[in-house]
Amino acid sequence: MKKRKNNNIKSILIIIGSIAVIIFLLLFVYMQKSSENYKNIKIDKNKYLVYSIVEDKKSDYPKYVPYVNIKGNYVKEVNKDIDSFTKDILKRNKSIVTYEYDINGIILSLVVKILDNEVSYSPKIYFRTYNINLNTMELISDQSLLDFFKINEKGVSDAIENKFRLYYEELVKEKYYQPQECNYECFLGYKDVDSYTSNVNYYVKNGNLIAYKPFVFYSIFGDEEYFDEDDFEFLLVETDKN
Repeated sequence: MKKRKNNNIKSILIIIGSIAVIIFLLLFVYMQKSSENYKNIKIDKNKYLVYSIVEDKKSDYPKYVPYVNIKGNYVKEVNKDIDSFTKDILKRNKSIVTYEYDINGIILSLVVKILDNEVSYSPKIYFRTYNINLNTMELISDQSLLDFFKINEKGVSDAIENKFRLYYEELVKEKYYQPQECNYECFLGYKDVDSYTSNVNYYVKNGNLIAYKPFVFYSIFGDEEYFDEDDFEFLLVETDKN
């Protein structure tokens, strides 16, 4: 009788233990799924991590303003800064506002792009980037990002210079420029580039560190036909995918 009672207790303990393991596994899967779609850090769980708070696609000058759907005071300041950055440009009919974002591990990178066509000489392009640590919901400083990718300001300057020199060589090859009429320094003047590292915004894309560097893409040489949106991205550090 005592033996049967002990066996019953043992069976009950086994059942309780099994239920506990199942509950733990279900909670683990739920937490994993919650982490994968970031519901645990979202303000509005039914929306994307970044979504358009302003969306105007009716004209030839679309405007999409992002909202970072993440809890925390740091991100609140990001959204305020985006609002401040885009407020005036939204009033201009011939302006374009777009954005894109990428998630690389724990880093969310967001870039806001503005093209202002209501200027006297040439359209102006502006960039503003934000890199957010998804674990701490804090902004990652430029210096921390450079340290992480093991590159310094000179490395940034060299990478950007190399690409500008390549642009110039290709434009000469395509007959937009004649070296005797406009050398490389002249080319930089038309592009309004007096420093390779001024107005640089950092962004992580496909695991690589890139810089967004604005420059004047119109000139008397008609080379605006040569440039497209991707030409404002400068690869600084390429991650080894192997």
